[in-house]
Amino acid sequence: MKPNRENDLAVRVRELATLVSSAVLQKTVESFEALERQVNQFETFVRELQQARCADDARAAIRRLESNQALTDADRQTIRSLVVGDAEQYLKQENNLNEWLKELQRLTDLMGHAAGSNSEDAIDEMRGIVKDAVRLLPNIRSYMEEKDRLDRFNAAFAQLDDDNRRLLVDILREKISSSAR
Repeated sequence: MKPNRENDLAVRVRELATLVSSAVLQKTVESFEALERQVNQFETFVRELQQARCADDARAAIRRLESNQALTDADRQTIRSLVVGDAEQYLKQENNLNEWLKELQRLTDLMGHAAGSNSEDAIDEMRGIVKDAVRLLPNIRSYMEEKDRLDRFNAAFAQLDDDNRRLLVDILREKISSSAR
């Protein structure tokens, strides 16, 4: 790990906070597009930082997995962190699921009311309601995907048979060797 990575992290968080403040103040498409690009780049930076930090520990866990040895608590933590740590933390941090579900139900109810009329205004209203639902659903689906990913990992990790060991070895190797994972 490079000694400057920790400082880089703090600097990048400050830069991101400045961009967030600017985008919120400006409220323009361009400012939020720039912010989105920076957040995506920051996500990559954090993932690569984690991979660099965990690489040696992951290699030790890979050796134990390949030789069918028992995993240490540290191995288990490293594997969990690299494979599903992001999902685990996302599910802990995300607190809007119930509101999203209520909003989806509200939009469905509005669609039902708007469907009672064939007027131009009702069709315009329906399109606006549907657009709102279309933009809401990816948030719900993403939450469910992360929950499913974590549940599948926990089930496989609880049953470390030969197949699951090989799968974990492949995943860990990919995680520590690829800047895109």
